[in-house]
Amino acid sequence: MKTWRHGLQLLVILAMLTAIPGIPLGTDLRGYPLMIHITVGTLLAVGLLLRIKLQSEQEHWLRSLAWLLLSTGLVTLVIPMLGMTSSDTTHLWLETHGWLSITGLALMAISAAPQRALQEKTTS
Repeated sequence: MKTWRHGLQLLVILAMLTAIPGIPLGTDLRGYPLMIHITVGTLLAVGLLLRIKLQSEQEHWLRSLAWLLLSTGLVTLVIPMLGMTSSDTTHLWLETHGWLSITGLALMAISAAPQRALQEKTTS
């Protein structure tokens, strides 16, 4: 299961890096960066679904919250993609996707600290 976690974390980081051209507020992410971002995000979504289906170990509550925020961020893209919002509110949904994803990535980084401390205790 560690390989799943590491693979998904790599996809999250790649997704964040491909979104960098759209980080300045009010700038649209278009062209090749958007295509790469959507491709990586699709792989991440498939990986999350498979991991949820195959997961047998318990996660730390903070890491579980991080994955939940990342998953919710991916789901917020479905609403405008299905045309269930007006063109005025689509940008709000996209911003929500970005902020949920950034928060999830930050929580994932914070949740690594307790695990490192635990590993250091067991090795010493």
